[in-house]
Amino acid sequence: MNDPRTPDGRPLWLSGQFIFGLIIAVVLPPVTLILFSQIHGYEINDPGAYRELIKVLNVRLLSASVIVNVGVFFLGLKFDKELFSRGVLYGTVLVFVAILLYKYV
Repeated sequence: MNDPRTPDGRPLWLSGQFIFGLIIAVVLPPVTLILFSQIHGYEINDPGAYRELIKVLNVRLLSASVIVNVGVFFLGLKFDKELFSRGVLYGTVLVFVAILLYKYV
């Protein structure tokens, strides 16, 4: 299997741009969810009988907030920041896995 490397020969995983893109992609969806909940008066940690409804709404909002990651990904490609864009792409995949685990567990 081909080990992807940066132009200077380091592994892709050790690139600062890749790690920064990965962090941005993992942080943006929860931040978007929190901002949306604060703006619209939506209580994320509502206890009681509404727990399942809140969980469904959280999953839908997290899935929709991944669109912000898509915008950041394409901005990275537009400005020729391929390593940053790869980090965003990998981070978005991690977010989708986390959303699936949150939804079904």
